[in-house]
Amino acid sequence: MKVLYRVFLIIVCACIIVTSVAAFKIYRLQQPFKAADVPEWKVKELSSQKWELKSITDPERSTTAWIERPEGQKCDTLIIVGGVEEGENLLAGGGNWKYTGNTILMKQPVHSFLLRHHWKDWSLLDWWQIPEKIRLETRHTLGALNALLNYVHGGTRSDPRFTDKVVLAGGSVGAAFPAILTSFAPEKVAGLMVVYGFTNFQHVIQPLLFSQGLIHFDLTEDSADFSIKISGVRLLSYILSFVMGNILKYGEMESYLPDIYKTPIHFINGTNDPLVPTEAYLPMWESAPEPKSEKWVEGGHFNPRSNKDMLNIGKLMYEWAEAQGIRSCYSQIQ
Repeated sequence: MKVLYRVFLIIVCACIIVTSVAAFKIYRLQQPFKAADVPEWKVKELSSQKWELKSITDPERSTTAWIERPEGQKCDTLIIVGGVEEGENLLAGGGNWKYTGNTILMKQPVHSFLLRHHWKDWSLLDWWQIPEKIRLETRHTLGALNALLNYVHGGTRSDPRFTDKVVLAGGSVGAAFPAILTSFAPEKVAGLMVVYGFTNFQHVIQPLLFSQGLIHFDLTEDSADFSIKISGVRLLSYILSFVMGNILKYGEMESYLPDIYKTPIHFINGTNDPLVPTEAYLPMWESAPEPKSEKWVEGGHFNPRSNKDMLNIGKLMYEWAEAQGIRSCYSQIQ
């Protein structure tokens, strides 16, 4: 009995230690970013339509930005950070994105970096450090976007192609980056657009985990014979989403939006978006300062593969920016 009691005490102590370490780890990681956390990146123009962005401290990290602009004019600039679906075709959209002004699409650096560090080759330590890896990737995305903003901002760099009016826009999982960066230097950003963005990650992650769990066990919510299994899947989805939501808390936009001043903020949302429940949107709207506005589009989450969706979103983005007077072009010869 004494041996079993000692084993039990050892297990309990080990669980307490692991839980304490994990809790401290989550607390440390969930702290909001500060301007000093943004690493340095640089921009290199490869052609008139394609730029390379590269980390100064870690040259292995790089990403691409595509640009569409009218020739021979000095224009306001819209910089877009996309979500999961990104690329040259997304910006071109069959010619649908060719509105007045410069339009730049930045690919998130994490895409190319993860290709060189495939998860199948990760060790146990790599898996334990996933939260730190995600936070680091977020920092580098902010660094790339910051380099792009500084490069085209006419107030800090004389360039006949760009005015000092720059609009930042983020879509879906890319929406947080422009909001965070704008909070650090709102005087550089003439307008901010949050397109189908979300916050309060727990409310976004939980239904996704629950639906994937049902698929894994070949269940539906109406499967009465498997109510215990469904309850287990639901409980597990709540626990995992709670942990992941707290780890990703540094990305919640309501932590940064209140620090933005004199920059108009515009939200574009779907009326029936399965990825963004009310709990994941309202904190953004309530914490955003004036001037702010919102546009609701019939339907669910936008589909970057749909030319119709991209045409509609591009049109809405252009109309708002133009109404704010931050989407104009001028002759380079004044």
